[in-house]
Amino acid sequence: KIATLERAESNKWFFKTGKGEYGEGDKFIGLTVPQTRTLVRVFNEISLSDTEKLLNSAIHEERLLALLLLVDKFEKAKNLKEREIIFNLYFKNIKYINNWDLVDTSAPRIVGAYIKEKYSLKTKSCSGVKFLNSLVSDKNKFTKNQKEKLWEKRIGIVSTLFLIVKSKKDEFASEVVLEVVKKNLTEKDNLNSHDLLQKASGWMLREYGKRISEKRLKEFLSQNFNLIKNKRTLLRYAIEKLPERERKEWLNKPI
Repeated sequence: KIATLERAESNKWFFKTGKGEYGEGDKFIGLTVPQTRTLVRVFNEISLSDTEKLLNSAIHEERLLALLLLVDKFEKAKNLKEREIIFNLYFKNIKYINNWDLVDTSAPRIVGAYIKEKYSLKTKSCSGVKFLNSLVSDKNKFTKNQKEKLWEKRIGIVSTLFLIVKSKKDEFASEVVLEVVKKNLTEKDNLNSHDLLQKASGWMLREYGKRISEKRLKEFLSQNFNLIKNKRTLLRYAIEKLPERERKEWLNKPI
């Protein structure tokens, strides 16, 4: 009732649903994100199984609604066991989390939140870091092909936002983003050059520099510049909050 054809056409263009584009073939009925969020309050009592059915929909806005409902259920869950059920359901249905808005809306608040609660995140060798690194590795952990792997990798990267925002500066959890971004950059499947993964990595590095340590961000960029130098989108996003003079220095740094 609240969908419009005009919004549907706009969404199809915005989310790149044309042939050969990353959202190829996705279907929209024409809702805005605020309208979809309003529906969460209307339907927040529906069962987890019905939420999963909604997530399996061919319609983008219905999948977004399902993920918003999962976030709501995750945050209202009474204990880790209940949250683990939602975490597992999330990855069981990962092939339906197949555009950047679906990932960004859900991954930090479900995957990042669960990892922070479940694991100690005190060293780079802990199970939580290994899990996030497995999402951005060449080998598919949950998905079946390279197109789906793009979104699995973005989930791994963007999930670290929760660890940046919800961790203290002296906690290793806030450093996990550096481990995950570097892991992604060292993989050989060339997906790390994809615009959407460069943007995700640069975004997380920018947030790290803004919220945790600008000095450590610049150290990371220097130490890994050979991996970053040809990924201009990542670099621009990462240095966006630095003073203009420093941004120019990084952008003009010899390749």
